[in-house]
Order: sequence, then structure tokens, then C-alpha cells
Amino acid sequence: ILISRAEPEINTVSLLSKGLVVNISEEDLRFTEEETAQYFKLLGLDLPPQSVSNIYGDTNGWAFAMNLIGISLKKAPSMERSARTAMKLNIFKMIEEESFLVISERLRRFLVRLSLIDHLSTDLIADLADDESLLAEMEGVNSFIRYDIYLNAYLIHPLFLEYLRQKQGLLDEEEKRGAYLKAARWCEENDYKMDAISYCDKAGAYEAIIRIVHSFPMQVPFEQADFVLGIYDRAPRELLESIAPYHLQRSRLLLSVGRHEDAVAETQARIEKYEALPPSDFNNRVLCGAYEALGFASYLRLPYTDRCDFDKPMEKANAYYLQSPHEQHEIMTSMSLHAWASKVGTTRRGAMEEYIETLTRTIPHTANILNGFMYGLDSLAQGELHFYKGELQQAERFLLQTLEKAEARRQYEIRDRALFYLLRIGVAQGNFEKLGDLLKALNAQLEIGEYALRFISHDIVMGWYYAALGQPQPVASWLKGGFSQDFIGAFISDFGNFIKMKVYYADKRYHELLSFLESGRSEGAVLFGKLERKALEAACHYQMKNKEAALRALHEAYAFAESNDLTMPFIELGKDMRTLTAAALREKDSDIPRGWLETINRKAATYAKRLSAVVTEYKRVNNLGDEIRLSARETEVLNDLYQGLSRAEIAAGRGLSINTVKLVLSTVYTKLNADNVADAIRIALDRKLIRQ
Repeated sequence: ILISRAEPEINTVSLLSKGLVVNISEEDLRFTEEETAQYFKLLGLDLPPQSVSNIYGDTNGWAFAMNLIGISLKKAPSMERSARTAMKLNIFKMIEEESFLVISERLRRFLVRLSLIDHLSTDLIADLADDESLLAEMEGVNSFIRYDIYLNAYLIHPLFLEYLRQKQGLLDEEEKRGAYLKAARWCEENDYKMDAISYCDKAGAYEAIIRIVHSFPMQVPFEQADFVLGIYDRAPRELLESIAPYHLQRSRLLLSVGRHEDAVAETQARIEKYEALPPSDFNNRVLCGAYEALGFASYLRLPYTDRCDFDKPMEKANAYYLQSPHEQHEIMTSMSLHAWASKVGTTRRGAMEEYIETLTRTIPHTANILNGFMYGLDSLAQGELHFYKGELQQAERFLLQTLEKAEARRQYEIRDRALFYLLRIGVAQGNFEKLGDLLKALNAQLEIGEYALRFISHDIVMGWYYAALGQPQPVASWLKGGFSQDFIGAFISDFGNFIKMKVYYADKRYHELLSFLESGRSEGAVLFGKLERKALEAACHYQMKNKEAALRALHEAYAFAESNDLTMPFIELGKDMRTLTAAALREKDSDIPRGWLETINRKAATYAKRLSAVVTEYKRVNNLGDEIRLSARETEVLNDLYQGLSRAEIAAGRGLSINTVKLVLSTVYTKLNADNVADAIRIALDRKLIRQ
């Protein structure tokens, strides 16, 4: 029997593989929360669940501490809070006498410094110790700290940590600041940027905070932006304003939390102030950042204002940059595109083209100031617009240009989005070979370490692909979960929500999807988003046999689409849109033009056939079974059709209503992925589902 605070340096692999070693860890010796409740029941104490949870949280399942609380509660069962306090006092007294006072002064101070930080990586602790002998002393005398070989970190018992935090008064401010700065440096090096900012805040290292925020994407996630703004609001204003990047950062952060009016007002006041001062490199840097922020504010507000004037402040920003060149940012590989490259919210004809023209004028300025930032976005927006118009060859030409531009200036998110649209085009063309090449290119993006959003973006794009193929099983689990609650327009969560809608639809979770679509939480301001959502809403209603609501939603979707000839969101719904438009065509007084419905019906049918070819090839390549089960009634109806009977004859012969026969056939078409009776019979014969 070996008893050790650390993993023994003995090679036991062969013994473990034969089942000859039993390893009892600290985890095994601790009570679980359920065992905590059972223990107090054995003592005759019937504690409410919240009390049990509080006790478990305080003790972390430590049997010794649990025993102390049990003794106290047996004397006064209703004094749970007092019992927990008494337990802590007794344990703290024990720690004081048996552990803390018997160690050296330098180890005491070191342990108290450890209580200032949350990351206890061995590298960071070694940096804090400055002396290997101090680590050896810590491991040798303290039973409340252990090294975890699997985490490569030290673990401190929660009660001992709480005791140490009460001793932080032993440290002077310089000792605390030194610990915080070392922790901040380690966190920044290991990409825990928000933790690094928190430690810098405690150390009062505001220049370091500004340096870290300097590397953030142009639009910062809401919670992070709100956290940093809180720090800036508490920090000495004069100090912050003496650091040029702060002025741009504050505007960016205000935009990121949705305070657009505040961002614009502060930025305009800053421009007025600094343009009245004599020219200098510092003033030019501030004005460059201010005009840059004003340009992005105009860009982000475009869906609501319909004003394409963001190129003008960007031109001014570049002019000040050229007067006093400086490194404005690290290379920004992520654009924070949200779900669409377009920011147009209006249905006004020509608004899309006006937006693209403004982008084309803007990008030379942003690319010059910000190391290539936005490079290729104009081509992406062109390709996106042609895609939504159903002009796939033109779209492909612009998207291929986007790949080249984005690659040249390391704009990986723009490149990812171009690959996403090319993937959608490949499916629409039924070109499985092309899809294979595109998937390889998407996977290659995962190897680019500087592209921070590579994994989440890959999940999203592949989520669409699997949903489109009717294969929701491989979709990343987070895309099958609930919709993001972020405010509309926030970061990449917008893109994630868009794909989640597609995944829900592919998984036939119509009720849940409609609940989200009709809640108002899905309402974005970008026209493409409004169109995609409304088309999906129409399809959901029709799948749920709510024809009236489906036709109403289809008319609303048509109103979003008609002025700019947008068709693809309807076409991509394939056979479901084909049946919905067929129903609309049967309506005598439809508000949707018959010619438009016929065009969408025809193109959706073609899309469905090409998608079916892609799905068949995908299943063949991936050795997926494609078992189809027809019910007895479905088989009977299909056999009757094969024998040449009409729907009316089948209904009479089987004792069914004509509507029931139609409903059975609709189900058969769905299961067989068939377009008509002849198609269904052919597939059924191939799969030996009916008798010849």
C-alpha cells in the first residue's frame, strides 16, 4: 500500500493493464453531494436540499469537515448556517496551528500570494516562486495542496484557499501587484486574455490592458466588451486618454455592446476636440482612430439607417494615418461578419449594389490602416448577392476572386465565408466532386493557428452541409442545442443561430423552430436574414399542415425578395418549397404572381433532384445504410398504383377517403425522396419495396 500526496514515480502501466492495481484518489475519498445528504439522514438530520448544497459547497465533500458540521447540527438542527461557520472556524484554527504557523515565513507569504490567483499551472507557480526549493518545501509540508499530473497544475483545497485569502493582509501592495502582473503575463501568453485583463486591472496596469484589447477583433463579444468598459470607467481618465489606442477602443467597445448613439456622440466630440489642437503624431493617431470608429459605427448601423456613407470617415482616418503612420492593430484575421457579408436592411431596389460600391471605396483605406482588414469583402458581397439572386455562375466567379484576395491578406473569416457559399453552390449544382475539394479547403483552415475562429466557424459551415444533406447526426452538438440569447447582431452567434435554424428544420423540429421564429428573438435587421427566416417559417407551417399560415408567410417572404429578385432561400428548400408553391398555385386569389410561383416551383424541383444525387453519393462514399421502411398501408397503396389503379379506385377498394390516400402518398414521396408517382414506383422497385 502506497500513500502519497503526488502521483508516485513508479511505472505501473503493465500492472494497471492487467487489473492488478487499485488506485484510490482523493476524489474517491470525498463525499458526493448525494452522499452528503445520505450522511446527514444517517445522523437523523433531515436537511433541505439547499442546506445540503451549501454544506457540500463549503466542504467540497471533505469527511473531516462534514463530521464537524454533523456534530454541531445534532446539537442545534436548525442552525445550519451557524454550523457551517463554526466548522470553518474550527478548521481554520487547526490549519493555523498545525500547518500555517509551522512553515517558514517565506512559504507562508508564497501561499498567500497563490490565493490571489485562479490559474495554478506549474509554469505560473514556478514563476511566482522564483526558487525551486520553495516548491519542494510546499509539497513536503502541506497536505492541503497537491499536484495533479493530468492537469499539470496544483490543486488547493477550497477551505484552505479561503483561509489563505483571509491572510492577504500579510502582503504589501507591491507583493500583490507583482503576483497579479506575473499571472496576467502567463494568461496572455496562454490566450486567457480576459483573465489577463482582470489581473492587470487588479495591478492597475492599464497600459497592458489597452495592449491586450488592441488585439481583439473589431467587434468584441458583448460580455467581454461590457467587462472592459467597466474597467475603463473605473480607471484614471487622464491616464487612459494619454494612450492613443484607448480612444478607438472605447468607441469599438461601445459599439459592441449596442450603445451606438453613445459611441457616435463620444467620437464626434473627440474629433472636434483634437482637430482644434495643433497637429502632432499623437493627435493624428487619436483622430485616425476616431474617424475609423465613426466609419465602423456607420457600417454597423446601416441595416437601420439605409445610409451608405461609411467610406467617408474611413477616407479621413486613412488621411490621418498617412500623416503619422503607426501600427494600429495586429493582423486582424477575423472580420466578425455575423451571418451575412451584406449589411443592407431595406428592400429598396439598388441598395445592395450601392452597398457594394461603398465597400469597394472603403477597403483600400481599412486595408492600409489595419494590415489588410476587410480585404476581399467587396468580392464576397458581390458573390453573396449573385448567389441570393440564383445567378450561380456569376456568384462562383466573384467567390473565387474572394479566396485569392482573402488568402493574400490573411483574412481567414472572409475566406471561410466564400467557401461556405461555394459549398452551397456545389450542392445546388449536384457536383459531389467539387464538394470534396471544398471540404478539403475548409479542413485546411483548421491548421491556421492565428485564425482564432477556425473551429467554431468550421462547425457552423459543416452544420449547414450536413443539414442540407438531411444528415443532422454529425452536426456539432452545440448547433443542436438552444438558440443564442445574445442581442441581435452580436458577433458570430448570429451565424450560429442561422445554421441552427437549418439544423432544426432538417431534424423536423418544426414546433421548436417556429417558437423561435415567432418569438421575435430571431428578428435581425439584415434583409437576407429576414428573407431566410420568413421562407423557413412558411415551410415549417406547411410541414405542420397549417396551409393558411404557410401561404401568409410565403407572401411576406416574397415581399422581402421581389424588388431585388432574390430566389435562393426558396430554391434551397427543395421539394418542400415545390409542394408549397404548388399549393399556392392552386389558390385562385393568391397575392403572389403566378409566374414567380411557377419559376420557384420549377427551380426548387431541379434543386431537389440535384440534392438527391449528392445525398446518394455521400451515402455511398461513407458506406451509410439507406434502409427505407414503408408501413403496410403505404406498401398497399404503392402496389395499387403500380397495378395502374387511380387514387379514387384505391380509396374505394381500400375503404379509405381520397384525402387519406393523398396523405399516404405524400408520406411515401418523403420517405423515398421521390418527385412523382413514376419516380416513387421506380425507387420502390429498385429497393424491392413492392412486388413486380
